[in-house]
Amino acid sequence: MHSVPGAQHEAEFLITKEPVILEDEMLQDVFLRFFFGAFKEPEFYSFDHFEGDSNRMYSLAGQIFDDPSMCHHVSKEIARHLQSQSTHPNIRKGELIVAHIRDVLIEDELVSALVVLKSESKESFIDVHRNNDAIEFRLKKGIYPKKMDKACIIFNTKRGEGFKLCVADKINSREEALYWKQLFLDVKKELNDYHNTKVYIQATRSFIDERLKPKYELEKQDEAQLMSNSKHYFDSNKQFDEESYLDSLFGKQADFKEEFKLFQSESNWESDDNFRVSQAAVKKQNKVFRSVIKLDKNFHIYVHGNRNMIERGTDANGRKFYKLYFDHEE
Repeated sequence: MHSVPGAQHEAEFLITKEPVILEDEMLQDVFLRFFFGAFKEPEFYSFDHFEGDSNRMYSLAGQIFDDPSMCHHVSKEIARHLQSQSTHPNIRKGELIVAHIRDVLIEDELVSALVVLKSESKESFIDVHRNNDAIEFRLKKGIYPKKMDKACIIFNTKRGEGFKLCVADKINSREEALYWKQLFLDVKKELNDYHNTKVYIQATRSFIDERLKPKYELEKQDEAQLMSNSKHYFDSNKQFDEESYLDSLFGKQADFKEEFKLFQSESNWESDDNFRVSQAAVKKQNKVFRSVIKLDKNFHIYVHGNRNMIERGTDANGRKFYKLYFDHEE
């Protein structure tokens, strides 16, 4: 473990002389859950620009995999590399943890792994201290094992393709947040089935919200029907093909298809257009398919599909209404 500030606080840079050895099995378990707890989805990355040792982290990870006994020595270089990329004034000080782990099962392959984690946030907790026959409470701050700021797990596989990685960064779109993935790690997403499925589901939702609704004044029930078409396609097909997907989504509305392709080119999302549908991604993105009609502060109507089962109208007094049809009440 090392302490890494931003470049403007170089005096606070702390490189530990010796590695930390965890003998306590309970503490080992806590750290393992800390290391892996942030990665909920099978979405992978690889190092970019790694040919010719141009990617510093790729080279350093390779040194540790070649000789795990060098982990602490090489971790010092990882800390220095991180500090050199932490030039934005808003980047916070944090503890850098580098750990080599044996026997990690990833996609049916047993490999070693390298964990690189930076903890920037501290949580307050109450320490209960016994002092002779009295109990004392002390407020302390420390790392919360269930909350991670920035992390990377590098798996010792696909070395010739830039290794296989999982990367986590807390949700932050500000400029200083880019340093972890882009500057320090320099990674790119692996276009696997999970990623491709997720991209098309989210892109369909974005296309409806950002393009169809404002341009065509799409009504809520029509929006729900489109998302129902999308869900039905992903539930019913093992192989994704973009043309068949657009046919299933929009039917004979050729203008919608052209709009989708234009939106795709403008958005420049990273994905293939032919892949195996990942049901894990479909399940994870299930909330994207939902459409909710919010009526003033009185009602919420959750629409799951079938445009013909809901009608919108206005009565003789000018009051707006929805008429719902159903076969069974549950």
